[in-house]
Amino acid sequence: MKGALNLSPSCVKTLSAVEALPNRSNQHELNGVIQLKDILGTAKQSFTARFSIRGQDGYIESGVTWYDARVNHATRSEYRLYFQTNEVMNLAKENSTLVLGVDTSDNFWVELII
Repeated sequence: MKGALNLSPSCVKTLSAVEALPNRSNQHELNGVIQLKDILGTAKQSFTARFSIRGQDGYIESGVTWYDARVNHATRSEYRLYFQTNEVMNLAKENSTLVLGVDTSDNFWVELII
């Protein structure tokens, strides 16, 4: 994994404090950006994602769930990507950058750039 991943479609997400810092929130979720909604759609889904760190070998697999946190509000969608605690996201900090996307084998990746 030392080279950049070939992800298409993909998007970039800059993490806020509540998305990255356990002492600010225990939610373990990312607020959905429009581009992520374009990739994952609007239906709730749970699947395994590959988490990696740019420039380092290897990855870990961890469960994620994409969902609308305001599903009962017809005019107020708020999509989020819940992730299980894992070694990659434990290294994330406020203003860290993630690249999220799908590879040619249909694997969903969350790549942390540190």
